[in-house]
Parts: sequence; C-alpha cells; structure tokens
Amino acid sequence: MRKLIFLLVSLLLAGCGLAPTPTPSPTPSPTVTPTPEPRYYPTPDYETSKMILEQVPKPFKGYYSEITSPIAGTVYSAFSLTVVSSGKIESLRAGDWSLDVVWVYERNGSPRPAFYPLIVGVEDKDRYTPYYTRYLGEHNRNSYLKYLEEHAILERGRLLFPGISSVKGGYVSLYGGIDWQSCGEGTFCRLGQYMQEKFGLDDDVTHQIMGAFPIPEGWALAWMWDAATEENADPQFMKINLP
Repeated sequence: MRKLIFLLVSLLLAGCGLAPTPTPSPTPSPTVTPTPEPRYYPTPDYETSKMILEQVPKPFKGYYSEITSPIAGTVYSAFSLTVVSSGKIESLRAGDWSLDVVWVYERNGSPRPAFYPLIVGVEDKDRYTPYYTRYLGEHNRNSYLKYLEEHAILERGRLLFPGISSVKGGYVSLYGGIDWQSCGEGTFCRLGQYMQEKFGLDDDVTHQIMGAFPIPEGWALAWMWDAATEENADPQFMKINLP
C-alpha cells in the first residue's frame, strides 16, 4: 500500500511539474500621438509673379517713415506697404476671432512676391471691426462686405496699402518694430498681439522679406489698410493686370 501511495504522489507531482508556466502579459505601451506636420501657404505661380514684378516698383527705401500731421504738427512713426488684391476673399479663425480676409500679393525684397491673407474685418463676439480705413458706414459685417463689393474695393489687381502707426515714441518705431503690448486693449491691438505671439512674423514684414521663407497657415497681416480709388489715386495706378 505504501508503494502505491508513493507512486500516486510521484505521478501527481510530475503532473504539476509538466503544467505550462503562465506567460506574463506584456505591459501596454502608451499611444504616441504623432506631431502634425506644419502646413504652409502656397506661393504665387510663375506668370502672376512675373506680372507683379513688372508692374509694381520694388520698394527701395523700406517700409518705415515718419509723418508730420499738417494740422497739429504731431510726428507719427509708421510702417506702410503696397500689396495687390488677388480678389480671393474667405473667412478664417484666429483664437476667439472670426476673420474676413483677402489674399494679397506683396512685392518686396524676396525673389518672388509673397502671397498671404490681409485682414478685411474682424468679428469679436457681438462687435465687428472693419479694417478699411475709408469706410464710414455701419459696423455691421453684411453692410461692410456689401459696400466693398459694390465699390469693387477688393477686385483682382486692386492696389491696397496696409499700414500701422503711432505717435513717435509710441508702440511703432524703426528699431523696435511693433510693440503690440503697448498698443492698447482694443480688438485691433489684441489681434495684432495674438498674431505676433503665435507666429512671430512682424520682423519679416517690416524688413521686406515676407515670403522668402514658407508662411505658416493661420497667419494674416493684422494691419488696417487704404485702397487706391478714383478719389485718392491716379486712375492709371488703381489696379494692375493679373492673369
């Protein structure tokens, strides 16, 4: 009997030894979210670039100037440039703002014209701010855009003049560029500060090299602007021909 019990115990222990050892489950690796590739605005096609270079003079003196008011004698520091409307209008989002923009070509010191959006108007909650300085109508988006369309202000080839200025010694200066933090608390100043903090392209504009490097999607020139019209420009210099 003892031999039988010993044999059964031996078989039982042998069977336990043959049981497969559980394989530990691998620890799951954290899912890595791929960093999105940066996206950039397109560059102008060859024919359009060629026509702009032929028809728009290259700015030799830079974009900075000092202007004396003929009424009060106040001296203003200003950056101003000339761009050409592509006629393409669309809407963009920037932070909490909804932007109406027009795509423009800028002739500057880079090998080919830059191509980017210029802000036409800004919707900030329940307030709309037109960026065309000669508009005197109601600050309502529909009324404003209708006015621009009826007067062909943004038609293809139209010359536009974005600019920014302050009293000399203020937030605009030759060497300091644009100090948006000192600009103020209005929509114009806050949006300009947002664009600069997010993209850092003010220097590219003021140094006439915008477009020499790819322009990231989402940026728009946050300067107010004038336009060449029959009232303020030589009719032969209101527009240029574009393909």
